[in-house]
Amino acid sequence: MANVSLSTGELKKALLFVSLMTVGVGAAVGLVRHYAFGADPTAALVVGLISGASWSVLFSSWALRRTWTWNWLAWATGRPIIHGVWFGHLCTNYESHDGSVGKRIPIAFVIRQTFLGYSLLSYTERQDSVTLAETLDVDDKHDTVHLRYMYRFQIMRENERKQTTGAGELKLIENGTKLKGHYLTDSPTQGSAELALVQREVDGIDTFRAVHALHQTRLSTPVLSGPLGPATLVNLSNVITKPSDKAD
Repeated sequence: MANVSLSTGELKKALLFVSLMTVGVGAAVGLVRHYAFGADPTAALVVGLISGASWSVLFSSWALRRTWTWNWLAWATGRPIIHGVWFGHLCTNYESHDGSVGKRIPIAFVIRQTFLGYSLLSYTERQDSVTLAETLDVDDKHDTVHLRYMYRFQIMRENERKQTTGAGELKLIENGTKLKGHYLTDSPTQGSAELALVQREVDGIDTFRAVHALHQTRLSTPVLSGPLGPATLVNLSNVITKPSDKAD
């Protein structure tokens, strides 16, 4: 991910995170040196702050560049998690003679995210696309998150072959498990899109067929609802036997 995608607010939160870690680690090291080793309070504090700054920079450099899937770190920094495999449908006017929106096209997203940026690859059965620019806007006032991006793809038809661009805006909803919004291209086509999170792991997933297979597997997997969910009850019913008839 070569591009860095941070708002001013997110940069401030990152700096605050590093600063608080520096103070916390520095205070801990200083207290240990003073009470456990009898060091002078001022000297212990100075050494503690130097150690805290060093460890904070090292940890932050690692944490802010790693795959963004830690909920506690996302909460602490205010950077929502969109990393993962997503599957859904476009409602589009593509190949519509009157320009009306109605055709449903399955679509898959593979999003790789760190704190500093992310990349988005989208796949349909007929074409792939790659993003050119992305932003993840967090509105603290209204508690909303919007993913905005520009992308490029190639149209490969028998009578038309060209490279075109588009833009989309999707809102992260339902506790971060769905993306819903709209898109348009310069083909020109437009429509709406809705995708659901399939899984967080993205390694080795780079085709529409792979995402579709994961989605189908998820749909066919029984879902438990608490300690005695539907699947559990079915299994229990299979092991319960009828009482034997009483002897005459």
